Amino acid sequence: MSDTETNENFTVLENKAIGRNISRFRKFRDKKAFEVAEYVGIGEAAYTKYERGETKITIELIQKVSEFLNIDPFTLLNVSEGHVLENITNSPIAIQTNSTFSTTNEKQNDAILTLIDNVVEMNKRIMDLLEKTGRTGN
Repeated sequence: MSDTETNENFTVLENKAIGRNISRFRKFRDKKAFEVAEYVGIGEAAYTKYERGETKITIELIQKVSEFLNIDPFTLLNVSEGHVLENITNSPIAIQTNSTFSTTNEKQNDAILTLIDNVVEMNKRIMDLLEKTGRTGN
């Protein structure tokens, strides 16, 4: 059985695929499992079972984890391997790789994470300015 399987009119999501997504985004955000577990209100051992797909993942868990990691809950359900950067930055530009994002140079990792944080912060500031000037399009 694949990670995502179609059954006539709906898609069945498997815990392992969602757990891998949660783990990838947690690591990308440079958070420890115990930090997420504490925010969710469970023990670290129980939380890591979710990441490994050993425990049935609930909507409530997805909501809490997405709040902590500051990402859209649907992203945890839909992301496929190799598209983590695109989804975490909500970029319209597809960043595709054949494996998860990694480098062997810690300085490069730090620089990339800083750049992403700066872009996200800049987007927030732009949205604030647009809201103040009444140009949000809403």
